[in-house]
Amino acid sequence: MKLLLVRHGESEHNSGKTMSRNSLLTKKGRIQAEHLGKRLKKEKIKIDKIYTGGLERSKHTADIISKIIKVPVKKDFTELNEYHEGFLKIPLIKYFNLRIRRLKKLLKEITKDREKDKTILIVAHGITNRIIIDHLLKIPIGRHLLRFIHYNTGLSILSWSKRHKSWRLESMNDVSHLPKKLNKEVKNALK
Repeated sequence: MKLLLVRHGESEHNSGKTMSRNSLLTKKGRIQAEHLGKRLKKEKIKIDKIYTGGLERSKHTADIISKIIKVPVKKDFTELNEYHEGFLKIPLIKYFNLRIRRLKKLLKEITKDREKDKTILIVAHGITNRIIIDHLLKIPIGRHLLRFIHYNTGLSILSWSKRHKSWRLESMNDVSHLPKKLNKEVKNALK
């Protein structure tokens, strides 16, 4: 099994156009999602299911990709919604948090057929995707996650090793599908 984790495209909140955290994608965000969808189609990556969070920006990103690769979005799950970075700074909250337990339960359900040759696409949020990576790689969830950048439509790939019976991180935050002029974050990071 492969898990493809995608951060949503640029939202109106990301761009500073609104203070609402549940905002729609900007034109740039829609174009970013289209580029990722076209990449998945061009590389003939067969996606079996698409899951997304319940917030507008992740649902919209998933819908755009879905139309391009012709795979319907299975359902939106609140467990995949955004986590605030302050959550990672409080040591005990991450262990007893009900949302984290529900997220882990959802991941267990999504990955129950990990021995099979399936590919699952999850469109969520930067910190959510980093929590998923930490959980599957059995790294304790903590503030170190804030050190990892996750750009809009950044793609991270995890694969299940049948031989080693564990998850492996193949790539993290890959934005090679985006033209550099389209993504200021990437351009600035390369300086």
